[in-house]
Amino acid sequence: MGSKKGVAITVAILVAITIASFSVWMVNSSTNTEMTIVVTDFQNHQEGITERHKIISNAVETSFSELINEQISADEYVRIAEVSSSQNNALLMELAYSDAPEEWQESYINRIASLKSFEAYIIETMVMANLINNDGEVEQRTEILNNIEKLKEESIQYGKMANSSKP
Repeated sequence: MGSKKGVAITVAILVAITIASFSVWMVNSSTNTEMTIVVTDFQNHQEGITERHKIISNAVETSFSELINEQISADEYVRIAEVSSSQNNALLMELAYSDAPEEWQESYINRIASLKSFEAYIIETMVMANLINNDGEVEQRTEILNNIEKLKEESIQYGKMANSSKP
């Protein structure tokens, strides 16, 4: 066993570390800690967002097709859609916090609109999954399918506008 002096020094060091850590934590938590993403190449940044969106979009569309063709359950589709929605929201946040310069603003705004439309598309597909799960009426299903197609096309159009408005 260590000497009393050694134990006292160890305890004093631990107390000092704890107080210092707490002080740093208190100082940092009282300041505004808004998330920022540092982007220096806005062309590549937006292309990366677009490619990741394509992966998410393909996963949702494939899974939705499987749901419609009764290859997966509605519950399984909803889980896939929830994960995809989370990934889509991460892309939205990345664009929103990238602090694009003036010349990239229009393109970034259109890309954000595209992702928001796609988010609405995902939500509508989950509504459809719930209708399928609960044996919803054919009229409701038809209306939801029409809305799904409209939102998908809207997302695509905003994506095209984002591409055409790049500097």
